[in-house]
Amino acid sequence: MHLKTILKRAIIVLLMPSLFCFSLIACSKPANKDTGVNVVSNKDKPKANPISIKYIGNSCFYITFSDGTRLVTDPYGSRFSSNFGEFPKLEADVMTISHNHADHTSGISEVKGNPKIIQPEHVSKPIKVGKVEITSYLSKHVANMGDNIIFVYKEDGYKIVHMGETDSIDSVEAQEAVKDADVILAYTGEYGSVTNKDSFVALNKMNIKVVIPQHYSMDEKNIFYGGPTIDKILTELPQGTKVTKSKEFIVKKALEKQFVELTSMNNK
Repeated sequence: MHLKTILKRAIIVLLMPSLFCFSLIACSKPANKDTGVNVVSNKDKPKANPISIKYIGNSCFYITFSDGTRLVTDPYGSRFSSNFGEFPKLEADVMTISHNHADHTSGISEVKGNPKIIQPEHVSKPIKVGKVEITSYLSKHVANMGDNIIFVYKEDGYKIVHMGETDSIDSVEAQEAVKDADVILAYTGEYGSVTNKDSFVALNKMNIKVVIPQHYSMDEKNIFYGGPTIDKILTELPQGTKVTKSKEFIVKKALEKQFVELTSMNNK
């Protein structure tokens, strides 16, 4: 055997223990690969968006909750565009229907996104969509025109109430659920026997922080079932009521008591 070959083999034999140790050290290090789990530190976590409320017309609102859940109430649809303005293109995760009159349901098929539809006949217990808990309470439609559902939406410690088309919250259960609400979307059509003036006093006693009117006539030239315009409604507020006007209402902590006139999304 040649001397060079003998020396090469000797060197390999001497180096084998060292190579083995290096391989053990390398194997003991954590693998730098995708485990399929995203680790996000607290400072990197995205902040929750505030709850946003926009008014479309009649009893229809577009509410976006902090978890991203999109809710449409009582969509009047294109059929009533001449009364309340053009019905916009909307996409939602859930829709609530207070009662089955055409001016509250005609737009159901126009809302995209395959939303879950909560109608009066479907209501029996609290329903959760995303992080939003939706509870319903039976009431009477104004002028004794059948039943109406009052909806209570809760998310992230906030409570928002949609009265539908009732001018009174009669049951003890409903009163308990509605009191101390952050926001109430209040019927103001005065089609029944209760005036807005009396209704506002009652809501104030229930410690509602923010009252946003709905189901009223959009202007003097377009009176809907004798309902007042917003200008008439403003004259019926209790003296000293703080009034604000906005295209969008953001629900936040430490809300002041106030009456908020939301201009319609149709007003460009």
